Amino acid sequence: MCGIFFSLSSSKPTLPTQETCTLLQKRGPDSYKTHTAQKDINAQEGVSPPVSYYLTFTSTVLSLRGEHVFTQPLVDPRTQSVLCWNGEAWKIAGERVQGNDTERVFNLFLQAVDSGQKDSVERMVEAIASVSGPFAFVFYDAINSRLFYSRDCLGRRSLLEGFDENGNLKICSICDSSLVDCFKEVGTEGVCTIDLARYQDPSFSPRELCQIKILPWSSSASPPADHIVCPSYLSTKSRN
Repeated sequence: MCGIFFSLSSSKPTLPTQETCTLLQKRGPDSYKTHTAQKDINAQEGVSPPVSYYLTFTSTVLSLRGEHVFTQPLVDPRTQSVLCWNGEAWKIAGERVQGNDTERVFNLFLQAVDSGQKDSVERMVEAIASVSGPFAFVFYDAINSRLFYSRDCLGRRSLLEGFDENGNLKICSICDSSLVDCFKEVGTEGVCTIDLARYQDPSFSPRELCQIKILPWSSSASPPADHIVCPSYLSTKSRN
């Protein structure tokens, strides 16, 4: 069992509260780490100032597999893509996972979104579909400025989402007492994705700009491997 916290904010990085930190550390006592990324949006010259948004990732880890603790969040040094993972990948594409499953999943996701490949969203959906086991995750595709997060279709790992009083998006494994009225469970109907490249106005909060698209699971009765339909954007549901 591991702990995940993510926030998207427009004024400065938004860290987890002390209560949230304590609860996350109870879920993952072997490591605790925070990584912050700044997303700069090119503004129109002479029209508006540069725009920056801040992505904060915190992970706690309870190590159950592999020979040593793989501290999270995992950050790719080449692309700056980030993964927070809470789960057990028993198999990937039908093959049993040997060693640390978090590292294997991260490499799988990085390959899916790498430049020069076909549509990164479709490839990412295919990658998630190939993972067998319970999971919840937050993945930032820095190449394409896109955020993905989800639980497996049976909801076997907790993940909550909501906006705080300042309009900042938060995604977390747990809910502290200050956020009881802000959070709801991430649905199990599919993979959530946010296109961060569309954020162009610093006067708006993430809540005002956030368009969360849900890439739905298929109607197949036999998850966990082939449980996603790879939809086109035309068939994707939207959620504000």
